[in-house]
Amino acid sequence: MVAAGRENWEKPWVPDFKKPDGKIEIAVEARIDVVIFPEGYLAAERKDFEKDVQDWYAGFQKLTPWKQLRGAFRVRGLWLPSDARANADRKSRFAVPVGATGVGDVGTKETRQALFDALGKIEHNKAGKQFMTNTVVVLLLKDDRGRNPSGLTRRVVSPDDKRSVGVAFAAYTHHEFGHAFAGLTDEYILKADQKSKAKPSAKINLWTTGNIAATKELKLLPWAHLAPGSAINPDKESVVGVCWIGGVAEEGAWHCEARCLMNGTHENWDLAKTKRGVGLRDHDRFCVWCEELCVARTLGRTGRLGDSEEGEELWKKWEELRPAYQKMLDVAGRLKAQNEANAKAKLAEAKIYERPATP
Repeated sequence: MVAAGRENWEKPWVPDFKKPDGKIEIAVEARIDVVIFPEGYLAAERKDFEKDVQDWYAGFQKLTPWKQLRGAFRVRGLWLPSDARANADRKSRFAVPVGATGVGDVGTKETRQALFDALGKIEHNKAGKQFMTNTVVVLLLKDDRGRNPSGLTRRVVSPDDKRSVGVAFAAYTHHEFGHAFAGLTDEYILKADQKSKAKPSAKINLWTTGNIAATKELKLLPWAHLAPGSAINPDKESVVGVCWIGGVAEEGAWHCEARCLMNGTHENWDLAKTKRGVGLRDHDRFCVWCEELCVARTLGRTGRLGDSEEGEELWKKWEELRPAYQKMLDVAGRLKAQNEANAKAKLAEAKIYERPATP
């Protein structure tokens, strides 16, 4: 087994946002497990896998808020060699199919069986009724080229249909981890002209409110507190906290910032809206709203927001703590710096966002 960052999580903790450099110990039972498995790594490549686990953890720690929340995440890799690379033949350890466009169907009985057999070989947090809330699997793949193919995230169901776990497959696994653990949605346009069927809600739920909004109306935007002219973001010319087009669908779906780790390419417009297929992923940071969701959901899963099972009640608890989080992580200062960078890049001239609508 490869333990990454043991010194951070052996005695698990989360930040005490009300005290600079303060820590609050959490129960071992509340700790979040990140289990990393190799897929398509051959028997002679154990050292490669061990290095890849450490590299994954190093990348994890570079991202805000994961570096601040590192005490809550136990990250370990388990060596399980394959007899073949991950490809269309499905003869690798987890039988994950990989083709020219990346990872294929991971819901087959062979993949499900192999994945839960592997989980049985390593101690992990089994919290959650059906879905494992405090365990996430990261599957690092080697295809016929010897490297990670284009990835995806899925909830994989156990062979007996009693449990499921979030699994981040292949390339860009920190982006995929955002899906698998934090429940974040892709912010890119997957299919041109696709319309969202989502409806806006007047209430925010810790578990179901996401990083994609189904409205441009300010009072219904989940990130209204980050909008231009707000207390934390007083710059009225800011393009943070506005409505940028896209969130899998193109129409009726908006996200908070132009670039974010949860964005990508696919059918994205360029900023001037003259051509498609433009990459808008920021590999170094979450947008400020995705960051906040990551923090709130980590605290929710580690029991720091109380024991209510109601997502709306938990969000109210988060709102009480939010000012302390904003102060400790200098959200106002970082927003100001981002606004300055955006102004220098002339993002306000972009044609792929709208300002929130007010009555």
